[in-house]
Amino acid sequence: MIWVSIIIASAVPIVLIVGYLNRKGTTDTDTKGVGWQFIRYTVLSIALPIVGVLALNNVLTGEAATLIAGAMGYAFAKSDEKTSK
Repeated sequence: MIWVSIIIASAVPIVLIVGYLNRKGTTDTDTKGVGWQFIRYTVLSIALPIVGVLALNNVLTGEAATLIAGAMGYAFAKSDEKTSK
């Protein structure tokens, strides 16, 4: 079970590294800004492995689930300034 937790937990730094490399740009392209779509992608792709690891180890409490749901709710409820005008 510990190996499954390690494999799932390794998704979190992978998401952060790939997200950084995606936004960094290259010598030919400019850097990209951090928009709400990127924040939503990052929150979702980090929250799911964390919930999975906590659930597999039987330590997912109501408080932890509330905090994770609050972060996801904030990220997905926030509207873009372009579309809200």
